[in-house]
Amino acid sequence: MLKFDYAILKYMPDSKRGEVVNFGLVIYLETGLDIRVLSSAAKLRLIDGESSLEDIESFKDSLKSISSYCSNKEDLHSLLQVFKGSAYVSDSGFFMIDHIQQYESKVLKLFSDLVKPYSIKERQTRVSRIHTILKHRFESMNLLAKDIGELSTHKVVHNYPINDKSGFTADFLLKNGRFHITEAIDFNVNDTNSKFKEATMKVMTFMEGKKFLGDDSACYFIYSATAIKEKEIIPHLNLASDYSDKVFNLESKEEETSYFNLISSLAMRDMPHFH
Repeated sequence: MLKFDYAILKYMPDSKRGEVVNFGLVIYLETGLDIRVLSSAAKLRLIDGESSLEDIESFKDSLKSISSYCSNKEDLHSLLQVFKGSAYVSDSGFFMIDHIQQYESKVLKLFSDLVKPYSIKERQTRVSRIHTILKHRFESMNLLAKDIGELSTHKVVHNYPINDKSGFTADFLLKNGRFHITEAIDFNVNDTNSKFKEATMKVMTFMEGKKFLGDDSACYFIYSATAIKEKEIIPHLNLASDYSDKVFNLESKEEETSYFNLISSLAMRDMPHFH
């Protein structure tokens, strides 16, 4: 396990009003600071009406300059705590990852959770029914991770970012020696032909997973389709089967049970089988 300390860059222009916004993230590395800041000052202008991107970049440059005076991250954090202006560094927290390849994904998620302004579009994005079903089941099994760091404790991570540059994310990911990728599609829709592109993207996700997480990664294709719909999606299933270790239809009680018992076994949980 690798541990990294981090802090949030905060801005409070008026102590009387006490309004605070987060505008950046700083990770303490042995080699210095990894500083991530907002690409726009709009969030800051909401509370002071005048901040600019130049102000953000100037503070970032100041932190870099200060870091050059310290030989270790402990001294650096102590030094940064001394500077308590309108823009300041919060108390430190930490996160843990299994391997260094997870670093960028974890930092991006922290930035999104703690700093990035909420997007109206993101709030309106619909979660597919099958994803909701899987999430609720994993929650009931006490297997759904609350944080990406819980991957190391055999928890199932939802929407795990496989490759930030390409944007591919695994619907669900479990690690038990090797990685286990689950991709899910609900075929119970009016136009199943429209789902072929989605099935293709799932296959590409499997390929990206094997490339970045390891060629031995296991791939499970989960879908929901009635007997009538299943006849319409044979090409989709043939495509998915070619790149999957196992395929399960949640409309089949037997296959549903097999899938969740498999995940339970991989997570090394002493849990009752589903009936």
